[in-house]
Amino acid sequence: MTNSDLAVGTLVRTDRPEPPLTVANLVTWVRIAGSIFCFAMAAVHADPAWNLAGLVVYWALDLVDGFLARALRQETRMGAQMDIIADRLLITFFYFNHLASHPQLLLPIGLFLIEFVGLDLYLSIQFLRWPIVSPNYFYRIDRRVWMLNWSPVAKMSNTGLVTVLNLLPGTSPVTVAVCLGLIGVKLYSWVRVHGLPGPEQQWI
Repeated sequence: MTNSDLAVGTLVRTDRPEPPLTVANLVTWVRIAGSIFCFAMAAVHADPAWNLAGLVVYWALDLVDGFLARALRQETRMGAQMDIIADRLLITFFYFNHLASHPQLLLPIGLFLIEFVGLDLYLSIQFLRWPIVSPNYFYRIDRRVWMLNWSPVAKMSNTGLVTVLNLLPGTSPVTVAVCLGLIGVKLYSWVRVHGLPGPEQQWI
């Protein structure tokens, strides 16, 4: 591990405590609270507008907390874990509300939640096996897995594409096909990650 690696935040000293409270982490908490409030209002009033507002808050502040973490050099492993958990929590709330008003989308929504809340969650926390600060830097471990899961295009396809398709009428067959493709990518990545040499071999 070099000083330049530490300076840009790609590698971390896992034997040192991290700051528990950062500006980026505060934005993550605001994102969680604001989105849940909107989703709760949507559930109480059966109002899709509130549900969409919650999605917008979730996506917008997700961009903000990531930008601040990088700009202020506040990327931490705890922050990465908070972000991963928040993403799954909030998208699940959104889709529970969306399914209540669109029961015909049970199959694509169910497949997406299996992929994102199940398989992708497991893959995303695997970064903790290595001294990297978040899945965004998994290219230091395996570039192919990073390209398939955490490159900008992969992340946009994983949540944004499916959710936009689920919001558009008449796209259910396409959404099912996309979700099945994503599940295939996650299963392949799962096998590949578990075939990687452990960090004790890579970082000596």
